[in-house]
Amino acid sequence: MLDNLAQIAACGHPELSSPEARERAARRMFESLQLSWIEYFAERPADGNRRTGSLDFRGAELLYRALARGRGAVIAAPHLGSWEVAGLALARLGLEVHAVTGVQIHPLLARAMRDRKVREGVQIRTPGDGFAPLVLALRRGAVVVLLVDGDVFSRSLPAPFFGRATPFPAGPAILARRARVPILHAHAARGQDGRHRISFDGLDEADPSLALREDLTRLTTLVAQSQERNIAAHVTQWCIFRPLWEPADAA
Repeated sequence: MLDNLAQIAACGHPELSSPEARERAARRMFESLQLSWIEYFAERPADGNRRTGSLDFRGAELLYRALARGRGAVIAAPHLGSWEVAGLALARLGLEVHAVTGVQIHPLLARAMRDRKVREGVQIRTPGDGFAPLVLALRRGAVVVLLVDGDVFSRSLPAPFFGRATPFPAGPAILARRARVPILHAHAARGQDGRHRISFDGLDEADPSLALREDLTRLTTLVAQSQERNIAAHVTQWCIFRPLWEPADAA
């Protein structure tokens, strides 16, 4: 984690300029992770109006603009804030939501996590399911949520990320191209007032006039840029702890 923060600091992040600042940020990242677990399991089941009182949506017009075409959308998001609560909130809007996940938190808690999502209407997929069921879901108007800063992916492309070429999941680009749906850039963040904010802050689309590899690379780079921007803005709420860069490559 500290190596990751050092690389972000090398890109000029003002809150990570010293080793002491990075130590403080690391502690806050662990605190944010623990808080996200508590928030997820403490979240009340959806009521009859399918609303979540502690949530604000920003940029939702981008979501509805994408869905108005009669097809779905790929939502590319990072592990920020209470991202699991954000997933529940999407289902409570009445959307058909698919999420691609691996083992979460700990194998002993993974079943409880999955069962909660299923009860709320979130359909769980794994990389082993392949692209076909997700493409079909997108074509009938579903949203597919991909947490693209994690390590749950089967194909990747290099993209600039905090100053280094980093393997990024190609899934969002592949799905956008195959299903002819847009990629929505989104993130969750916890405000100082304790409310959760889900922001849709960009929309990109496949360009069928480009060669496949060129278009996949372009879209994956745009996903990485959005991730970098939002992670930098809320770095102490970022919950990725695996090394992202080889030690020899870290600044």
